[in-house]
Amino acid sequence: MKKIIIALLMCLPFTVMAQGSLKVGIFNSQEVITIMPEYNAAMTELENMNLKYQTEAKKLQEEFEKKYQEYTSTAETLDAAIRQYKETELARLQQSIQEFAVNAENNIKKKQQELMLPIVTKINQAIKKVGDENNFTYIIDNAANQVPYVSPNADNVLPLIKKALNLQ
Repeated sequence: MKKIIIALLMCLPFTVMAQGSLKVGIFNSQEVITIMPEYNAAMTELENMNLKYQTEAKKLQEEFEKKYQEYTSTAETLDAAIRQYKETELARLQQSIQEFAVNAENNIKKKQQELMLPIVTKINQAIKKVGDENNFTYIIDNAANQVPYVSPNADNVLPLIKKALNLQ
């Protein structure tokens, strides 16, 4: 991202000479995203999904702990073959718990990407609309503070983007 911004800033003087005028707008995408109803609905859905996974993981962990306590309390009196079977069963259960955690994390990330795609697309459409309607040469997202300096006189297009998205 820094390389893109640096390259953009290096090209700006040539663009200004070619076009004669330059109009740059700034906005903070995080401010826009967090007030969108779609974002709040997506976060609620992700939280519910995460809660379901946590509940299931807790059940699996409790099952493991129960079987482990049962094993440790009887291990000395068990026949070698039975002890080996129970150890293998515990190892499989532990591996299953780990696989469940990895799958849960991957599923949550995938769902987050799936839910955020239409939100980001909608914001990008609003940015394009604002840029076209207000003759901006560039609109820069300053959410990550990648731009080391922004003049107080810079055009903050956040209100225009909010308006394009019908947000207050």
